[in-house]
Amino acid sequence: MLIHEILPVLGETTQVVQVGDSALSDELRMPADVPLHRFAPDDMTKLDAGSVIFAVVGPDPKAHVGADAVAPALQLLPVGGRAVLLLGWPIEDLPYHVLLGPLVDADCQVLQVAPLEKSTRYGAHCVVIAARVERLAPLRTHLDDSPVVLTGDEPSLRALLRVSAEYLFGDIITRPARRHLVESRDRSAEQAQRIRELQDELRAAKQQAADTGKQLAATQRELGRVKASAAFQVGTTVVQGARKPGRAIVSVPVGLVRVWRRRAAGGSPNGHSGPTG
Repeated sequence: MLIHEILPVLGETTQVVQVGDSALSDELRMPADVPLHRFAPDDMTKLDAGSVIFAVVGPDPKAHVGADAVAPALQLLPVGGRAVLLLGWPIEDLPYHVLLGPLVDADCQVLQVAPLEKSTRYGAHCVVIAARVERLAPLRTHLDDSPVVLTGDEPSLRALLRVSAEYLFGDIITRPARRHLVESRDRSAEQAQRIRELQDELRAAKQQAADTGKQLAATQRELGRVKASAAFQVGTTVVQGARKPGRAIVSVPVGLVRVWRRRAAGGSPNGHSGPTG
């Protein structure tokens, strides 16, 4: 159902009384002779059987009103008056229990609940059409777009038995789906938390690797300075002579002379200028 298709379903409408300030009332495309009033209990225009209470009910306080805000307006409806409630919850998450209290307390029967098309961008997912009644009105399906009729015979016992049975069967069928949905959400939340933890660990590991790389580069530079020092070269010459005592008589003095010459020349063992140690 489209929003502009709702009023024709309601039949004759003498006025629309809006609870809240939603701009979705413009989408109703009301006839020029049907006035729109804002709900104000203190200076309320008297409601008649052709009056329609309109509200966008949902969880977002910026775009919706709460069910409690609609309750005073519903209480003012005379018998035959109707209510159009656009709901801002996704259908699978619909907390219909928050609506049943205000509707039942005002003797309003829910006549039809239908999904809305092309309206999610406005924050509305489905519509509830209800009416103030003295006795049960004929039942409707969500696909029924014929005008709402409150008069006529009450539903037969067979119809009431069918509705009550459909409710019980529908509840038992959808209950596992709702449980699985909750479990899936819990698993998704746990997985999202684990992903965030792994991302934090990865960032910490990257930072640690960067710090280690800096420490390694500093160590390598220090090692290069040590190897270039005269003290290291003297030590290396002495150790090599100790490993080969037979040649040490010649190699050690020659090596020490080389180190001394490099030191005097200010050069490194590789012939490049460097620290003298």
